[in-house]
Amino acid sequence: MCGITALISNNDNIIFDLYESLYHLQHRGQDGFGISYINNHNLDVIKFKGLLSTIDINDKLTNIKSNIGIGHVRYPTIGNNTVNECQPFIKQGLYHNLSLVHNGQIWITDKLTNYFKTNKIDISTDITSDSIYLLSYLSYKFNLHETLDDKKIQIIISELYDLFEGSYNCICIIQNYGLICFKDPHSIRPLVLGCKKDNYIISSESVSITSIDYKIISDIYNNELYVFKDELYDKYSIKEKSNILKPCIFEWVYLAREESIMYNVNVYQSRLKMGEYLANKICKSIDINDIDLVVPVPDTSKPVALQISKMINKPYYEAITKNRYINRTFIMDSQNKRKKNIKRKLNVIKGLVYHKNVMIVDDSIVRGNTIKHIIELLKNNEVNKIYIISSSPEIINENKYGIDIPNKEDLISYNHPNIKEYLQVEDIIFQDLDDLKKSIQFFNPNITDFELSIYNMTQ
Repeated sequence: MCGITALISNNDNIIFDLYESLYHLQHRGQDGFGISYINNHNLDVIKFKGLLSTIDINDKLTNIKSNIGIGHVRYPTIGNNTVNECQPFIKQGLYHNLSLVHNGQIWITDKLTNYFKTNKIDISTDITSDSIYLLSYLSYKFNLHETLDDKKIQIIISELYDLFEGSYNCICIIQNYGLICFKDPHSIRPLVLGCKKDNYIISSESVSITSIDYKIISDIYNNELYVFKDELYDKYSIKEKSNILKPCIFEWVYLAREESIMYNVNVYQSRLKMGEYLANKICKSIDINDIDLVVPVPDTSKPVALQISKMINKPYYEAITKNRYINRTFIMDSQNKRKKNIKRKLNVIKGLVYHKNVMIVDDSIVRGNTIKHIIELLKNNEVNKIYIISSSPEIINENKYGIDIPNKEDLISYNHPNIKEYLQVEDIIFQDLDDLKKSIQFFNPNITDFELSIYNMTQ
């Protein structure tokens, strides 16, 4: 998943705004972070393992005078968990030095590897990230030209479209030229452009723009190339807009912060709408009189549970508590870490659930670690009946676009067709896929398609 951000200005004071914007993307990556920038005409980078909040780098930033920089918070789907794997990555060239951040996942196809072999593009490095293919390709193509211009860059990115598959939001500093930004042909991951006076910002989510007092200009779409030079930018079309916008629907379900707006759809409002559709399905599927209370799994599912509670007229209680000092377990890099931290993370208020029929609302059920732990907690606290509601449809396939949804063999819905019996609950209700799509299209009907591979075995 990862989170990326970039700032450029005609002033040399962007570094602290860049750092602050990364703070608001921490939910998109917890393993490490990095910042690259131009300082005294040099292209530099600093990288760290862990969370931004645990590492004080103010003393390192104070002496940096820069008008251009990029940042990255890491959530690894490919590569080792070392500081060396943290982005941004830098590559020196004959004419042009580059620094790059990437959000997504590149497919290492035969076509791609053959191209690199044929053109003798060097990727010999101890970095195992798939992003190194993007950096190496751009370095190779840019350094075929002693001087660059926007037209040459436009052609190079257009050729990249023909070669690279997968998902990619890419921001690249070209030393002594400027900054460029482009996305994959389907715009699978979000990217937003904002500004404040002479400063421009690009970020994975709008919340990291508005939270530092910048204003939103627009979403960045597929087939668009942005070229920034100081306080000015130009936007170019990479190819004819024949590729359909297909944003990842899981961004609205779970990944994005609820304050964010993606393609004119507020995440929080879309989750309320998910709850509305689910409430209608619940009323058709079970006896509402059998429900005593509606309880969300913190935190993403809260608006969904609130709307369900309102529509079925049953009380809403946050009876499952969350340890605020434990980060997102979904994006941890091992199953052992996930299970260990789920136990640290969640607990139950017995007085609210004791001898009650409880409806638990979760954003999604992937591996099943969280929901199994919650069921165990509830049974240990002597609930009468447990109903499980998921605002996501059943996840039955892996994701190859930058989300750590594993091989289908690790997915609870794939392995257990009768999941109600497996979990030993009164009933389990998943959101219908059509209703999930409508929850977002209600606010923006121009989104006609979504990336849905985790739900669709054939996609």
